Amino acid sequence: MTHFITRILLMLTISLPALAAAGEEYWEYTFRPGDTIWSIAKQYTTTVDNWDEIQRINDIRQGPDRKIRPGTRIIIPISMLKQQPAPAVVIALSGDVSLLRANGETAKVKLGDKLYSGDRVVTANQQGLRLQFADKSELQVLADTEVVLDKLSHHKETGMVDTRVRLNSGGINTRVEKQQPDSRYEIRTPAAITAVRGTAFRMSTDGQVSKTEVTGGVVVVSAGESEVTLQDGYGIVAVKGQPLPEPVKLLTAPEVSVTPVTGQTGVTLSWSVLQSAKFYRYQLASDENFDQLVLDSTTADNSLVLDQLQPGHYFLQIRGVDESELEGLNSVVDFEIKQATVPVEDDSYWKVIMTIGIVMLFL
Repeated sequence: MTHFITRILLMLTISLPALAAAGEEYWEYTFRPGDTIWSIAKQYTTTVDNWDEIQRINDIRQGPDRKIRPGTRIIIPISMLKQQPAPAVVIALSGDVSLLRANGETAKVKLGDKLYSGDRVVTANQQGLRLQFADKSELQVLADTEVVLDKLSHHKETGMVDTRVRLNSGGINTRVEKQQPDSRYEIRTPAAITAVRGTAFRMSTDGQVSKTEVTGGVVVVSAGESEVTLQDGYGIVAVKGQPLPEPVKLLTAPEVSVTPVTGQTGVTLSWSVLQSAKFYRYQLASDENFDQLVLDSTTADNSLVLDQLQPGHYFLQIRGVDESELEGLNSVVDFEIKQATVPVEDDSYWKVIMTIGIVMLFL
């Protein structure tokens, strides 16, 4: 019995380093001409002495100053990097959005709040917010959405950022600034991962199916062992546990016309029919970034009337939705609803009556 326990303890002792390594997160670096393990450790990690550990992790059998072929990829433990937590700032807000902090505290999101790694935001119907990251990239969280900020860090000396967001349900819009070569910006859903380097795209998921629609730039979508590059104007539908299909060209933006409704506080909208459109999504907002949504709905028709609007300036975007429910490119128009004028009652009749009355008093 003693020998059996000893053998078990010995096996656990041997396995613990491997288990610890498996739980570590790594940053991937690609060697450039002139790089050495020593120079990489000095530039990117907390101490130059990390070169020995980096060399061991990557099984590099050379000294710190020996040249390594450009293009060689190595991994460095995230814990070694000279990076600082980089909060996301709430720059636009609509409704009482819920916030669950990484430490378990709950609160309502306020404009200007700083969100950190591990924080979770949940929006309900007619709620939303816009976040700005350290590199000025922006993420718009739409209504009925749950998002977790898995990783937010910024390497101040090099400009490298590591932004990783988990979209559990709902939808987002994002605009990503052009990334540094070693930066990372990715959105993870239950069905796929989308990585970007300076682009604009939409994503949505119900937990089983994820849709990505690129409206500017290029993104890379991966699921399991399959990977697809999405160009501007293309989309893809990823199903959890299945290989990625071929990208689909998004529907073009419809041509929209706006006609004021005579005598009413509204407008009539009509747009060109898109042959492959199953229906159309339209969104009305009081700001050009569509952070303050007034309406978000769909219609199978190619016209609609928006009435009983409050006076003000409005922005409207309309896009077609195809059979796979990928949403196409937007047409955006703006219009103004003016304050209704109250008709002034003609009081000339009463003036005549009063004049006659005064004259009769003096007779």
